[in-house]
Formats: sequence, C-alpha cells, structure tokens
Amino acid sequence: MLPPRQRYPPAQALRIVFVIPPAIPVTLSTGSLYTLGTARAFEHAARAGYDGVELLIDDRWDTRQPEYLKRLTDQHAVPILSVHSPFVTISGWPRDEVQRIERTVALAEAVGARTVNVHVPYRFSDLTISGLGKPILFPFLPPPQDHRRYARWLLDGGLDALQARTPVTIAVENLPSRRFLGVRFSRYALNSWEEIALIPSLCLDTTHCGTWDADPTEIFERLGNRVKHVHLSDWSGRYQHQPVGTGLIALDRFLRHLKERNYTGIVVVELTPLSLPVKDENKLARELRRNLEFCRQHLGQNTDSVQASTEVKRQVVGV
Repeated sequence: MLPPRQRYPPAQALRIVFVIPPAIPVTLSTGSLYTLGTARAFEHAARAGYDGVELLIDDRWDTRQPEYLKRLTDQHAVPILSVHSPFVTISGWPRDEVQRIERTVALAEAVGARTVNVHVPYRFSDLTISGLGKPILFPFLPPPQDHRRYARWLLDGGLDALQARTPVTIAVENLPSRRFLGVRFSRYALNSWEEIALIPSLCLDTTHCGTWDADPTEIFERLGNRVKHVHLSDWSGRYQHQPVGTGLIALDRFLRHLKERNYTGIVVVELTPLSLPVKDENKLARELRRNLEFCRQHLGQNTDSVQASTEVKRQVVGV
C-alpha cells in the first residue's frame, strides 16, 4: 500500500535577479549612523541598496573584531569595501598614529576591504575652556609628539614602505579649515593642496573642500589620478557632512566629472547622524536611499539597480 500523498503548498514563481556591480561602487559610511550602532548601519545599508560600507573604527569593539564583522557582512550581504582608521586614541589600540594605521590595514586585510582611509596629522592641539555654556577651543597647543613623527612618516618613505607590503590602498584625506577670531586656518599639517599633492594616494572629501571654498571638481582635476577614494557629502556654509543636494556644493557636477574621468575608486556617502532622521526608521531609509539614487543618477548608473540590489539583499537578510 502506498503511503498517503503528501500535500505541498502551491509552487511560487522564482524570480532571479542579476545585479552587476557598478564600475564606481557607492557605499555608506557606518559613521553616518554611529549613534545607532554597527549592526544597524549594515542593516540600513542593505535596506537602501548600497554596494557596501566603509567601516569607521572607533572605541566600540564591534568596529574592530574581524570575525564579528564578517558575520555582519554575510548576514546582510553588504561587503566592507573600505575602512576608516580611528582619528582619536581608542582603548586597547596603540596610542601611536602610525601603529594605529598598521592595525587598521591588518583589519582591512582580514575583512577583505580594498581601501584604508587615514587623516593628515595635527599641526595644533586644542586648549578647551568651558564658558558661556559651551566649550571654547583655542588652537594654541603643539601637536602630539606622535603626530610629528607621523608627518615625517608620510613623506619620508614610511607610508611607501607600508603600502608596498599590502594590497590595500592607503588613502590620505584632506581635512577641513577652522576659524578663530574670524581668521580661517588649518589645524592640520600637510593640508594645503600643494602639500597633499606630495602624497601618492588620496581621499578627496567634498565637505572639507567646501570649508575652504574650494570646488571639489576643480580639486579633483588638480590632483589627478592621485585621488583613489572619495568621501561625499554637502556643506551648508556652516555645517559639514550634510545630505547630498542640500547644501552649497555642486555634487551633481562632481559626480558626472568622476564618470567622465574614468574614476575607478569608491564613492562613500559620509554623513553626520545630526543631519539624518535617525529617530524614524522609515524616514531614515528614504533619506539614505535618496542619497544613493542621487549618486547613481549623476554617475550615470541605472537607478533600477538600486531596486534590484535592494530586493536581493532583502531576500538574504529577510527585511
């Protein structure tokens, strides 16, 4: 006697979506959502359809544990394409800037990232005085001793030697201006366009360009193929790292220029959580997606790939 026939639910059509990675990946900096935590940054990057993330290393251990980070990558189908070295002293890591960069490169290799982003060194340290209900910063103090060594390391062969030992590109970022008593100055060494052009691989940060009244398109043309990495955000004239298309920088023109010049690096959307509706999940998702679609549009990428990529990632992570 044959066993009773097992009943199965009705078959559902299987939709296969092929997603071709774009020539210029657009990723989300986890620093954009650091107030929400690392795991939720991955979740939101997947939900919006970004090609990956840039991992910002900070004092939280979940930003620097390779096995945990690889689990997040697998869980959300979101690769870590670049890693931002910590720009302050963090617990459990070396205090020396060069040693922190070496640790960051090792972490990038472990998680499969292709780029490490680092800052130029300090020229001044701040003296902080509390008054009138808020801290007042006076840039009077000399830089930390390790940053003097770091400045020499960048130009005297140390950076070149480390780069020769790793497949990960080490890109040095231009940093913003500051104002003191109405005078604009650089808190950082090696931060003029002439000085930074001495470094072979650079990260061009658009909002930092804005603080100098510099057009990032013109700066990209000036620096040429040294630009290997881009941090993208707008500048309001007062606030940095604003959502794209909301400030004073012609980011649409800049992105089109990247495509025209056959730029092959990563574009990282790097925002401040203060500019995002982080208290409302749906509004946040829409704003992150809008930033991505802006980039796709002006890089000449098919915005339908955002929808396709998002559908695939939702199937993987179940969101």
